[in-house]
Amino acid sequence: MFMRNCVFFILLMLSPACLIGQDSSSGLTVSTHPPGARVILAGDMTIKGLSPIGFPGELQGKYKLTVREDGYETYRQTLFLHPGRPMELTFSLKPKTRFKAALRSLIVPGWGQIYSGRTGKGVFFTILAAGTAGFYFIANDDFNEKLDDYNRINSRYKNAGTEAEKAALYSLLGNAKQEAYDAESKRLIAIGGIIGLWGLNLIDALFFFPQEKGNVTVNSLTIKPNPNYGGAQIVFSHRF
Repeated sequence: MFMRNCVFFILLMLSPACLIGQDSSSGLTVSTHPPGARVILAGDMTIKGLSPIGFPGELQGKYKLTVREDGYETYRQTLFLHPGRPMELTFSLKPKTRFKAALRSLIVPGWGQIYSGRTGKGVFFTILAAGTAGFYFIANDDFNEKLDDYNRINSRYKNAGTEAEKAALYSLLGNAKQEAYDAESKRLIAIGGIIGLWGLNLIDALFFFPQEKGNVTVNSLTIKPNPNYGGAQIVFSHRF
């Protein structure tokens, strides 16, 4: 494995035909619309670049191709490459949508935010949802315990044979009833918190989905928005 990687590395360094951006006749060529997407070919060795991109014709075996771009769906495909056998692939990238983000957030809070590229906010919603759910389970167990105590004391009160015994149990029954009521209030607060968090997370995924105005391409020069930095980036693509 080590020797094979060394051979590939030497070929990449010495052979002009193996330069990224080569003509498609030498091996695998990947193009995308819009251009400038990040392309990763991983197998015996890993090569990364921006589309359109050509890969060395000497590559052989099973490789995993990944094409990703901010604001677009990620494509993954398994390829079997053979030396000297050209292969051309073109991907029309599909933009991510607010509705797909909302659907994900409806299933798991924060998933839609992560899908749309707002990882920090997505992780925040996920952690907050997990904490709120944990609080609910604790409050629910406490309520069930307090309710069992109330029912047990209430049963003893109803079955008491003397007025003195009922009088002794009456204050205990009142305390148990109040504790059960307080536990139920905490449980309702937890349920309200879960519903509110889920709704806020869904609204954020649907109405605050990041907008991209699209790419502008002139010949080999592409200007496109970059949501990670709040500005634009310039991508130059050229075939050698």
